Amino acid sequence: MSVRGSNWDAFFSTLAPRAGEKILDVGAGKGSIADRVFNASKGAEVYAVDPNEKRVASMQQNFPGLKSSVAGAEGLPFPDSFFDRAYTTMALHHFADLDRAMKELRRVLKPGGSLVVVEVDPASTLGRAFRFFGRLNGEHMNLMTEDQLASRLGGEDGFRVASSAKLKSSYIILATRV
Repeated sequence: MSVRGSNWDAFFSTLAPRAGEKILDVGAGKGSIADRVFNASKGAEVYAVDPNEKRVASMQQNFPGLKSSVAGAEGLPFPDSFFDRAYTTMALHHFADLDRAMKELRRVLKPGGSLVVVEVDPASTLGRAFRFFGRLNGEHMNLMTEDQLASRLGGEDGFRVASSAKLKSSYIILATRV
Protein backbone atom coordinates (compact mmCIF):
# COMPACT_ATOMS: atom_id res chain seq x y z
CA MET A 1 0.00 0.00 0.00
CA SER A 2 1.33 3.38 -0.89
CA VAL A 3 0.16 5.69 1.86
CA ARG A 4 0.77 9.41 1.81
CA GLY A 5 -0.17 12.31 4.06
CA SER A 6 -3.60 12.00 5.60
CA ASN A 7 -4.00 8.36 4.47
CA TRP A 8 -0.90 7.46 6.44
CA ASP A 9 -2.15 9.47 9.43
CA ALA A 10 -5.54 7.74 9.21
CA PHE A 11 -3.92 4.31 9.15
CA PHE A 12 -1.72 4.98 12.19
CA SER A 13 -4.40 6.69 14.25
CA THR A 14 -6.75 3.76 13.51
CA LEU A 15 -4.18 1.02 14.17
CA ALA A 16 -2.77 2.83 17.24
CA PRO A 17 0.23 0.48 17.73
CA ARG A 18 1.71 0.37 21.23
CA ALA A 19 4.82 -1.00 22.87
CA GLY A 20 4.45 -4.50 24.27
CA GLU A 21 1.76 -5.57 21.80
CA LYS A 22 1.89 -8.35 19.24
CA ILE A 23 0.80 -7.00 15.86
CA LEU A 24 0.26 -8.95 12.63
CA ASP A 25 0.54 -7.63 9.06
CA VAL A 26 -1.22 -10.02 6.64
CA GLY A 27 -0.20 -9.64 2.99
CA ALA A 28 2.84 -7.60 4.01
CA GLY A 29 4.50 -7.53 0.60
CA LYS A 30 8.12 -6.49 1.05
CA GLY A 31 7.46 -5.30 4.61
CA SER A 32 7.76 -1.50 4.36
CA ILE A 33 4.49 -0.81 6.21
CA ALA A 34 5.21 -3.46 8.84
CA ASP A 35 8.59 -1.80 9.43
CA ARG A 36 6.90 1.59 9.87
CA VAL A 37 4.50 0.02 12.37
CA PHE A 38 7.45 -1.57 14.18
CA ASN A 39 9.28 1.77 14.41
CA ALA A 40 6.17 3.75 15.39
CA SER A 41 5.17 1.32 18.15
CA LYS A 42 8.52 1.66 19.94
CA GLY A 43 8.54 -1.85 21.28
CA ALA A 44 5.76 -3.94 19.76
CA GLU A 45 6.51 -7.33 18.28
CA VAL A 46 5.52 -7.00 14.63
CA TYR A 47 4.89 -10.16 12.65
CA ALA A 48 4.56 -9.95 8.87
CA VAL A 49 3.32 -12.69 6.55
CA ASP A 50 3.08 -12.88 2.80
CA PRO A 51 2.56 -15.91 0.55
CA ASN A 52 5.37 -14.86 -1.84
CA GLU A 53 8.75 -16.32 -0.84
CA LYS A 54 10.74 -13.64 -2.70
CA ARG A 55 8.90 -10.83 -0.93
CA VAL A 56 9.45 -12.46 2.45
CA ALA A 57 13.16 -12.94 1.67
CA SER A 58 13.38 -9.25 0.80
CA MET A 59 11.54 -8.38 4.02
CA GLN A 60 13.91 -10.51 6.09
CA GLN A 61 16.95 -8.90 4.49
CA ASN A 62 15.74 -5.29 4.65
CA PHE A 63 13.77 -5.29 7.92
CA PRO A 64 15.41 -7.71 10.38
CA GLY A 65 13.36 -6.32 13.30
CA LEU A 66 10.22 -7.91 11.85
CA LYS A 67 9.22 -11.49 12.56
CA SER A 68 8.43 -12.41 8.99
CA SER A 69 7.35 -15.68 7.42
CA VAL A 70 5.83 -17.16 4.31
CA ALA A 71 2.10 -17.70 4.84
CA GLY A 72 -1.20 -16.88 3.24
CA ALA A 73 -4.13 -15.34 5.07
CA GLU A 74 -5.95 -18.66 4.86
CA GLY A 75 -3.40 -20.51 6.99
CA LEU A 76 -1.76 -18.32 9.60
CA PRO A 77 1.01 -20.17 11.50
CA PHE A 78 0.21 -18.74 14.93
CA PRO A 79 -1.63 -19.96 18.02
CA ASP A 80 -5.18 -18.97 18.86
CA SER A 81 -5.64 -15.53 20.48
CA PHE A 82 -1.98 -14.61 19.93
CA PHE A 83 -2.25 -11.04 18.59
CA ASP A 84 -3.48 -7.78 20.07
CA ARG A 85 -3.87 -6.19 16.64
CA ALA A 86 -3.84 -7.30 13.02
CA TYR A 87 -4.10 -5.40 9.79
CA THR A 88 -4.11 -5.84 6.06
CA THR A 89 -3.37 -2.99 3.69
CA MET A 90 -4.47 -3.21 0.07
CA ALA A 91 -4.20 -7.01 0.17
CA LEU A 92 -7.67 -8.30 1.09
CA HIS A 93 -8.75 -8.36 -2.55
CA HIS A 94 -5.99 -10.93 -3.22
CA PHE A 95 -7.07 -13.44 -0.56
CA ALA A 96 -7.93 -16.67 -2.40
CA ASP A 97 -10.49 -17.86 0.16
CA LEU A 98 -11.96 -14.87 1.98
CA ASP A 99 -14.11 -17.03 4.28
CA ARG A 100 -11.09 -18.99 5.51
CA ALA A 101 -8.93 -15.86 5.76
CA MET A 102 -11.47 -14.09 7.97
CA LYS A 103 -11.79 -17.16 10.21
CA GLU A 104 -8.02 -17.25 10.55
CA LEU A 105 -7.79 -13.55 11.39
CA ARG A 106 -10.48 -13.97 14.04
CA ARG A 107 -8.76 -17.08 15.41
CA VAL A 108 -5.33 -15.44 15.89
CA LEU A 109 -6.70 -12.22 17.43
CA LYS A 110 -7.33 -12.03 21.16
CA PRO A 111 -10.94 -11.37 22.20
CA GLY A 112 -11.30 -7.60 21.94
CA GLY A 113 -8.33 -7.44 19.57
CA SER A 114 -8.40 -4.94 16.71
CA LEU A 115 -8.47 -5.64 12.99
CA VAL A 116 -7.71 -2.76 10.62
CA VAL A 117 -8.42 -3.18 6.92
CA VAL A 118 -7.33 -0.66 4.31
CA GLU A 119 -8.75 -1.62 0.93
CA VAL A 120 -9.24 -0.13 -2.49
CA ASP A 121 -12.65 1.40 -3.22
CA PRO A 122 -13.93 -0.54 -6.26
CA ALA A 123 -15.69 2.57 -7.59
CA SER A 124 -12.51 4.67 -7.56
CA THR A 125 -10.20 5.09 -10.53
CA LEU A 126 -7.72 2.85 -8.72
CA GLY A 127 -10.42 0.21 -8.18
CA ARG A 128 -11.32 0.24 -11.86
CA ALA A 129 -7.62 -0.08 -12.75
CA PHE A 130 -7.27 -3.02 -10.35
CA ARG A 131 -10.18 -4.81 -12.01
CA PHE A 132 -8.89 -4.09 -15.51
CA PHE A 133 -5.32 -5.24 -14.89
CA GLY A 134 -6.52 -8.14 -12.75
CA ARG A 135 -8.60 -9.44 -15.65
CA LEU A 136 -5.66 -8.98 -18.02
CA ASN A 137 -3.46 -11.05 -15.71
CA GLY A 138 -6.16 -13.64 -14.96
CA GLU A 139 -6.18 -12.73 -11.26
CA HIS A 140 -9.13 -13.35 -8.99
CA MET A 141 -9.94 -10.28 -6.91
CA ASN A 142 -12.38 -9.89 -4.01
CA LEU A 143 -13.09 -6.18 -4.42
CA MET A 144 -15.75 -5.08 -1.95
CA THR A 145 -17.20 -1.72 -1.12
CA GLU A 146 -16.73 -0.26 2.33
CA ASP A 147 -20.36 -1.08 3.20
CA GLN A 148 -20.07 -4.67 1.92
CA LEU A 149 -16.96 -5.36 3.99
CA ALA A 150 -18.31 -3.63 7.10
CA SER A 151 -21.52 -5.65 6.85
CA ARG A 152 -19.60 -8.88 6.40
CA LEU A 153 -17.22 -8.22 9.29
CA GLY A 154 -20.10 -7.28 11.58
CA GLY A 155 -22.07 -10.38 10.64
CA GLU A 156 -20.71 -13.75 9.66
CA ASP A 157 -17.04 -13.03 10.40
CA GLY A 158 -17.43 -12.41 14.14
CA PHE A 159 -16.21 -8.84 14.46
CA ARG A 160 -17.85 -5.64 15.65
CA VAL A 161 -17.17 -2.70 13.34
CA ALA A 162 -16.01 0.26 15.43
CA SER A 163 -15.37 2.75 12.63
CA SER A 164 -15.13 3.11 8.90
CA ALA A 165 -13.96 6.00 6.72
CA LYS A 166 -13.35 6.79 3.09
CA LEU A 167 -9.88 7.81 2.02
CA LYS A 168 -8.91 9.15 -1.43
CA SER A 169 -9.18 5.94 -3.48
CA SER A 170 -9.59 3.47 -0.64
CA TYR A 171 -11.29 3.06 2.73
CA ILE A 172 -10.29 2.03 6.21
CA ILE A 173 -12.27 -0.11 8.64
CA LEU A 174 -11.55 -0.78 12.31
CA ALA A 175 -13.21 -3.87 13.74
CA THR A 176 -12.93 -5.64 17.08
CA ARG A 177 -12.96 -9.38 17.59
CA VAL A 178 -16.02 -10.41 19.60
